[in-house]
Amino acid sequence: MIGKKHWPFKTGLLVAGLTLWFGMAVSAAPAIEGDTDLTVKADQVVVAQFTVTNEDPMESVSLMVSYDKDAMTYMSGNGGDNFDVTGGNGSVQMTSSPDDTEAVFTVRFRGSEDTETTLEIVSCTATMDGTEVDVLTGDAVSEEEAEEGDEAAAEEEDESEERASFVIDDRTFYVRRPGDLEGFDVIHMDIQGIDSRVLKHNTLDLYVVYLISDNGSFRDYFVYNPDTGNVIPYVNMESGTDSVIFIEKDEDVEPPTRYTYVDLGWGQKYTIPAYKHVTIDGVDEILDDTNRYLVYGINQDGEKAWYSFDYDKNSLQLFDTIAYDGEQIYITELEEKDTGMRSEMAYQLERYNTDMGTRLFVILILILIIIALANVVVFQHLRMRKMQMPPEEDPDAEDEDGEKESGEYIVGNLEENETDFSDPEDRGQDEELEIIDLDDPDEDDR
Repeated sequence: MIGKKHWPFKTGLLVAGLTLWFGMAVSAAPAIEGDTDLTVKADQVVVAQFTVTNEDPMESVSLMVSYDKDAMTYMSGNGGDNFDVTGGNGSVQMTSSPDDTEAVFTVRFRGSEDTETTLEIVSCTATMDGTEVDVLTGDAVSEEEAEEGDEAAAEEEDESEERASFVIDDRTFYVRRPGDLEGFDVIHMDIQGIDSRVLKHNTLDLYVVYLISDNGSFRDYFVYNPDTGNVIPYVNMESGTDSVIFIEKDEDVEPPTRYTYVDLGWGQKYTIPAYKHVTIDGVDEILDDTNRYLVYGINQDGEKAWYSFDYDKNSLQLFDTIAYDGEQIYITELEEKDTGMRSEMAYQLERYNTDMGTRLFVILILILIIIALANVVVFQHLRMRKMQMPPEEDPDAEDEDGEKESGEYIVGNLEENETDFSDPEDRGQDEELEIIDLDDPDEDDR
């Protein structure tokens, strides 16, 4: 009887204790609140914020949300201490180590059109005292998953040298056991001389590896190219009715004319090989200022082709290589014609300069010759002026004795065999010559 009297009391204490314990357990479970319904306007930024809270400090928090890539384009995110984010292609993965009772994540998008859209919280986990809890359900991660995680961490720490690795953005990634990916099967492949588990497409010659960074912060799928040993982020997008996976171009495939290689940023962690249109200005290449890129991809039928990717609209369209090549041929012909005209003009200009140089040289020679001849003429003229001419004789001039100079002539009327003159030696020195004036009538009478 005594035991029965105390039974209700003990039962009450047990119920109270269980209630208190479950109440503490429930109150200790983390919770998340955030903006899931968004109003989007074209070309404007829209911000979504999510807050994860818990009574005890959280060692790490991980949040993944999905968005409508046709309505918005991912821009950036932030979330406090040791924050990391990967965004694009319709999802955003964020992690942080707040070591606090609250973790706040902010995501920025750019609207593609005026519409109402919804963000979906795909997963959210928080770690407290080494225990990882699913924030959406409040349940702890199963022991099996925890053991696999611990085993993987131990293997990464102890056996990292035995795993194939890749260096991406100065960070080392290791090949790990992949999960399930639609359309792929798990196979074993030799990567860097190490037997590794990879995913192979069911119908395509395409391989995907699951990589984890050396600190465990980054975990993503990458397309692996066995021919080159390179990896690029796994991206699967829709282009019309085709499902296209980005791949590394084959070595024998050349990009279209006037396209140059660039690294297309994918989120804030990775880059994708892409090409951008350029304009040739002399010898300089001017990149197109739009956010359009050319990427290489393979569709579900195994057809490889170039695709035009609009980063702002997050859309993919098959690139019309034939039409583009025809346009470039026409442009090339115009450029060649313009180049030919420029060459002809340059030739004519050079020829003109050469001819003008020759003409100037000839003119200079002629000027020198003219100057030389002018000097000769002036010299001869001066020389002639220095020469003295004999004085002119005056017919009326007399010598010192009053007689005419011997250079004068005396005119007379002489008959044949007669002369009015005699030899001065015979007539005497003092005899004067008689001058007969034939025009004087008196002389005739004499």
